[in-house]
This record gives sequence, C-alpha cells and structure tokens, in this order.
Amino acid sequence: MKKTILTLLVACSMITPAFAAFNGPATAAVNTVKQANDAADDSAVLLTGNIIESIGNETYLFKDETGQIQIEIDDEDWMGVDVTPNDRVVIRGEVDSEWNTPKIDVDSVQKI
Repeated sequence: MKKTILTLLVACSMITPAFAAFNGPATAAVNTVKQANDAADDSAVLLTGNIIESIGNETYLFKDETGQIQIEIDDEDWMGVDVTPNDRVVIRGEVDSEWNTPKIDVDSVQKI
C-alpha cells in the first residue's frame, strides 16, 4: 500500500498542470497588409479587412486599408464561417515568405 501511494505521488509530481501558461513578453502581431508584406517569414499576423476574391485552391485575396495580399485558408480552418466580400473579418495566422511574394497562412477566420 505504501509503495502504491509513493508511486502515485512521484507520478503526479511529474505531470505539468493543465492550467500552466507563459507569463512574459510577447512579440507583437503584424496588423496591416503593408506590414505583412515587409515582415519576416513566420511572423504572427492579426489582420482586419475583407476577403475580396477566391483565386482557387484555398487561396484568396485579402484587402485592408493599406493594400492587398494573398492568403491561404485550409478548408478546415473556416470553422463553418460563411463570408462575402462585403463582410469584415479578422484573420489570424503567419507570414509565409518562402517564395518571392509573401502570403498569409491563415489559422482562423472570424466575421466581425
């Protein structure tokens, strides 16, 4: 019995609590298309604007007051949100500048 309790205590002490979080400075997200076009690969983005056109193959054209940029939204990342070119949205993701022209790899879309 004592061995079992000791084993459980040791096992529990090795588990990281589910509520643990990072408490420190964060890198600010890129907030405009103009900034995204100049940002480093994998920079976090939080853009507000409109998805104005479907280019095909999960690629769309996004526009805010500073310009336009291609974005890629995987089908599963839409999460059931229906959007028209007239709807303002917030997109979260990261810059993908592995090729010549930067794009945004979108993780989530929220209609506002």
